Amino acid sequence: MENIKEIPYGIANFVEVAEQNMYYVDKTMYLPLLEKQPRNLFFIRPRRFGKSIFLSMLRAYYDIAQKEKFQKRFGNLWIGSRPTPLQGKFQVVYLDFSRASGGSGSLEENFNNYCGMVMDLFGKVYEPYYFPGFAQKMEEQPDFVSKLNYLNLHAAESGMKLYLIIDEYDNFTNIVLNEQGKDIYHALTHASGFYREIFKKFKGMFERIFMTGVSPVTLDDLTSGFNIGTNYTLNPQFNEMTGFTEKDVRDMLEYYSTTCPFNHSVDELIELIAFLLRNADHQRNA
Repeated sequence: MENIKEIPYGIANFVEVAEQNMYYVDKTMYLPLLEKQPRNLFFIRPRRFGKSIFLSMLRAYYDIAQKEKFQKRFGNLWIGSRPTPLQGKFQVVYLDFSRASGGSGSLEENFNNYCGMVMDLFGKVYEPYYFPGFAQKMEEQPDFVSKLNYLNLHAAESGMKLYLIIDEYDNFTNIVLNEQGKDIYHALTHASGFYREIFKKFKGMFERIFMTGVSPVTLDDLTSGFNIGTNYTLNPQFNEMTGFTEKDVRDMLEYYSTTCPFNHSVDELIELIAFLLRNADHQRNA
């Protein structure tokens, strides 16, 4: 008897979902379409909309260090029989800015500490593609910007392709705006604010960049510092790239209706969900 797939509630790690028999709503058909777009993309969606697991899937797909796991993780998905030429071709810098706001130091210190740890891990993972001691030299760099410069130098020298993925690019600044006010926020994102300066460093360093967040506010304020990004939030081609469609929900219910006892038909459950959504819309508009 087939093991029933676990619902990955609250799990945003694609590798964990793929390797531990969890239910995954396939979004890999968007990979070839994304590759046809400009190379530096912003994508805005509300919280709890599947952005993080989508980015985790991107990382697993494009990461050269995970290339040999492609069949195991993607073999049963749409892209499994249609891999693109870019599959497994990049070294990936993966940043989650929701993790950059904690700590006992200043805003800049906390941000720098988190990003520095990410770069140190990058050095360990990708040292085999550079030279013995690459990771140690990365750790010796004093701050995030220095680590980026170090990577930029050696990646270009070695012909390595770099992909930058940033989850919740605006989480850090949204917390600052809500808790410390617009003056501190303005200092970070304008003129020579350190957050704006970081985004300047990204320009020209990475072959591809994909960022997600929940609001375009920080994006608008960073535009002069990071003016190479294209906002694809409203592009209708990507309306269903994250989140669930009715078909996604129906397919999931059909699957579990064959493995678990249901007290209602799939059609009845779909109608109930539709009723709840209509009621929620009515309450919001009241």
